[in-house]
Amino acid sequence: MATSTIKQAYGTITSILTTELNAMANNALVLSAATSLTETNYLECDVEAYFTFGVAPTNGTGFSVWFLRIIDGTNYEDGGVSVTPSRAPDLVIPARAVATAQRVIVQGYVPPGNFKVLIKNDATGQALSASGHTLKLIPRTFTVVS
Repeated sequence: MATSTIKQAYGTITSILTTELNAMANNALVLSAATSLTETNYLECDVEAYFTFGVAPTNGTGFSVWFLRIIDGTNYEDGGVSVTPSRAPDLVIPARAVATAQRVIVQGYVPPGNFKVLIKNDATGQALSASGHTLKLIPRTFTVVS
């Protein structure tokens, strides 16, 4: 009897947001351009946030992230630089209460097709520093190897 193994397969790392995050204010929302994964069959993703606050943020806060989906090829779901979505975020990126650089990786589900990423500096009480921030995504799937 053959033994099967589950193997992870990663796609291409995509920088979703970079300079758009510079000096992002407390409670501000930033929306990415449309993103579409060139590879198919990805179910999950790792999202890496790299950021620095000018002043230590409030403990127990961080960033909320939504993947804004499109069903009909024309209209994205509600959310934007002045609209917080009414549904729960797809990911939460916690922030430590420090004013030094932080790199946080969280796992989530990646939507199929086109999507935009909306991030909110969610009640941290502080703005991000002037430069050096990134939000990256790497999709992941699983295959069974016999």
